[in-house]
Amino acid sequence: MQKKLNRIYDGHMQALLFWMCWLVYFASYIGRLNYSSAMPAMIGGSVITASQAGFISMVYFFAYGAGQFLNGMLADRLHPGKMIFAGLFASGLLNLVMGFLSGFGMMALFWCANGYTQAMIWPPIMRIFAKMMTEERKVKYCVHITSTMAVGTLASYLLSAAMIAAAGWRFVFYAAAVCMCGAALVFWRGFAKVEAYSMGHGAAEAYGGVVECGNVVEYEERAERGKVIEYEERAEQGKTADAGSMPFGRLLTASGLLFLLIPVVVHGVLKDGVTSWVPTYISETFMASPTLSILVTTMLPVINLTGAYAAQFMYRRFFQKHEVKTASFFFLIATGALVLLWRFSAVNMFLTAGLLSVITASMMAVNTLFVNLLPLHFEKEGRVSTVSGFLNAMAYLGCAISTYGIGVLVQHVGWQVTIFGWLAMTAAALAVCFILRKRVFTVKMSMKEETFHEQMGLSGRRVQPR
Repeated sequence: MQKKLNRIYDGHMQALLFWMCWLVYFASYIGRLNYSSAMPAMIGGSVITASQAGFISMVYFFAYGAGQFLNGMLADRLHPGKMIFAGLFASGLLNLVMGFLSGFGMMALFWCANGYTQAMIWPPIMRIFAKMMTEERKVKYCVHITSTMAVGTLASYLLSAAMIAAAGWRFVFYAAAVCMCGAALVFWRGFAKVEAYSMGHGAAEAYGGVVECGNVVEYEERAERGKVIEYEERAEQGKTADAGSMPFGRLLTASGLLFLLIPVVVHGVLKDGVTSWVPTYISETFMASPTLSILVTTMLPVINLTGAYAAQFMYRRFFQKHEVKTASFFFLIATGALVLLWRFSAVNMFLTAGLLSVITASMMAVNTLFVNLLPLHFEKEGRVSTVSGFLNAMAYLGCAISTYGIGVLVQHVGWQVTIFGWLAMTAAALAVCFILRKRVFTVKMSMKEETFHEQMGLSGRRVQPR
């Protein structure tokens, strides 16, 4: 039986926990994007063909997307620290093996496995944030952790470039393996320290009450202590049973998440699928050199980071902490930028690069809202990791399809029609979000739970720690 995750109220320990999670997610980018960096050298060395390279990339995304959903369900049941360590360390070992391979079939198989092991990292991170951090910090850290994308992307590109220049493409995978396995070991030691602290000083919460842990928590009404503790024990048992018994399909329909699939998939198409084609688009449209095209691509993750913080600002300041309302705003911005890109894409390379930056930054904002913040609504159901994993899986399904589909469209109908297709999808996602702008995405308390609250004399009350 796994240990209960206790909420931590000490700011320094919460910060340490965040940086441990930041480290592993940053390291995962090094072992994820290094393949893209090594592809030109692998193709140039006749190790694989261009079509084979594209297939290997596609199976990675499919495995990563499927793994997000499966591991999301597992992360709500298994020890999150062990799961993160196993995923990152296994991914490091798979990167090490990739450096020794030369055949297309084995490369596809091992990189597919890498996609699945990488998907073991994000869902348990979301569970750790939901269960071990205070309300204010978990939202802040859910936004801050998106910086791993920009820093990890740059680190992966720079490390890969240095390895290729110094020793060849195989050392791209060797170096990534060292970084990932080292980060996994650091995380294991750091998380063990935080977990030990939480067991002695934290507080395990259930339905708004607090189970006392150590000498940290006192109840405001000592006369109610026996009733509250009895309530918490029974509520926790009922919560565990309900989380395990409610089918995920029912959770999707009862909460309304099913209606968000179109915006979630579309944002995956634009955030990752389009980004992967930016160098080719700029190179073919403006006859730019490969170096300049790659430079533009390298800068996109840095610009995208502004989208995550813009999402946090708009979410808190103007949209009453409502994720779909805020997402509607960023889909509107992306739609406007796509209209301009469709009409004026061939006018100026810097205008085009700027518009593409606005589009991808807007989708990073949507990603922060849907994948990082929205799943926190399902903490009481014990389904934070499951919901986050499912939404991330749907986003990467869109990414996997678009990685191949954009190439087919460009080959047969050209870039103008392809961009119009992006515009049509984004407009459809905007329409769905606008329709759902007032919907609250959570599972309502059942009649059984309401009756239980009344029997315990706790209706309408929340017992808080001092």
